[in-house]
Amino acid sequence: MKRLFIALVIIAVVVTGGYFIYQQMQPVAAATATAVPDVNTQAINTGVSQVSAEGQLVPVRYVALSFPTTGEVVEILAPEDSLVQPGDPIIRLDSADQEIAMQQAEAALAQAQAGLAAAQAGKQAAEAGVAAADVNIRMAETALALAQAPPTVEQIAVSEAAVALAQAQISAAAGSQALTLEGSTEGQRLLAEAQILAAQSAQKSAQDALGMASRFEAPQDTIDDITVQYNAAAANLAAAEAALAELDAGATSAERTAAANAVGAAQAQRDAAQAQLSLLLAGARPEQIAIAETAVTRANAAKTEAEIGLEQAETAVLQAEAAVTQAEALLAAAQDALVQRTLKAPFAGTIARLDAELGEVVAAGAPVVTLADFSQWLVETTDLTELDVVAIANGFDTAVRLDALPNQTLSGTVTDIARVASLAQGDVTYRVRIALDDPTNLPLRWGMTAFVDIKTNE
Repeated sequence: MKRLFIALVIIAVVVTGGYFIYQQMQPVAAATATAVPDVNTQAINTGVSQVSAEGQLVPVRYVALSFPTTGEVVEILAPEDSLVQPGDPIIRLDSADQEIAMQQAEAALAQAQAGLAAAQAGKQAAEAGVAAADVNIRMAETALALAQAPPTVEQIAVSEAAVALAQAQISAAAGSQALTLEGSTEGQRLLAEAQILAAQSAQKSAQDALGMASRFEAPQDTIDDITVQYNAAAANLAAAEAALAELDAGATSAERTAAANAVGAAQAQRDAAQAQLSLLLAGARPEQIAIAETAVTRANAAKTEAEIGLEQAETAVLQAEAAVTQAEALLAAAQDALVQRTLKAPFAGTIARLDAELGEVVAAGAPVVTLADFSQWLVETTDLTELDVVAIANGFDTAVRLDALPNQTLSGTVTDIARVASLAQGDVTYRVRIALDDPTNLPLRWGMTAFVDIKTNE
């Protein structure tokens, strides 16, 4: 045990010390990483006035283009020596399969989106179902509480008032029925006879006036006015006589039936109010409470079922969203595959070489187009050794001679020195790029052999 304890102590010390050393080294490492100099701007004096090397002429920018997939060439949009701009199509492969795949992906995406919309609608319906279940629970619990609670003083007072009102309505209906069955009173008959006498007198006066107007040949307008008065008096007399006849006849069968029905309706209203009062005073029966409790249980069960439905609807929404995401990814992949069937220029330049023909099947990754920017020429050295590279830096002046133009000496400037070496016939060499001054008046060609003399800062 003592040895185990000592071993654990040693491990703890080593781990703690190592972590401390690591933490202390972090700022140093960071400082070293940010302090790395640009070696292309540094040169040392090696005792020589110039460094010579061989190279070849290249455009300022060039690239070999290929398709990522195999396919048949169906269209050549930019033949050799064509000038193109960034994004211009150069060669197009047969894309029938890719177009079908994209259409299928678009249809699948539309279907997935429709499924998502349906799932979201189902979720909303499920949420509404849960909310309705909550309302039903509260209603059922309220009904149970009312069934279990005794009647209040106010409820009893209202019910008793309803009984009293119904009793008063019975009395009123019975009185009206008695009047209907009793028939006309002596006062009503005397009033009707008086109305007949008054109507007879008015008719007699109008008749006498009409006779005098006719005898003395009164104007026709006067005779017409008196005639209207006579007719009105005759109508009043007929109405008064009819009223007296109705009083003598007494109540009709329909009036007697209506009066009896009114009494019966008032009694039924009183009986219903009395029954309601009796039920209120008796309180809820056990079976009523049991029914209310069952309603609460069913409402809770319905909410549980609604919550399960909501969980299922939420899961359906998640699945539909995943389906939409997958469909979008498939559509993007189909679109990329379709785009990849057309080879486009990555920068402005000239189609220097075209290694494809119509109807030819090109392999994936095989160079089919060489695009170059001939707006400026560079010389890339092929044999500048490690012994000479330390004497030059970016910005150094250079004299360039071409095998094809032995009588021309071109000027240039070092623009880039490779950081990684290459092996050339056993020698460690570094590629150096030299930008030529504007030589547009010379018939320069890509790949011409060049000899460069780089002036050093001796």
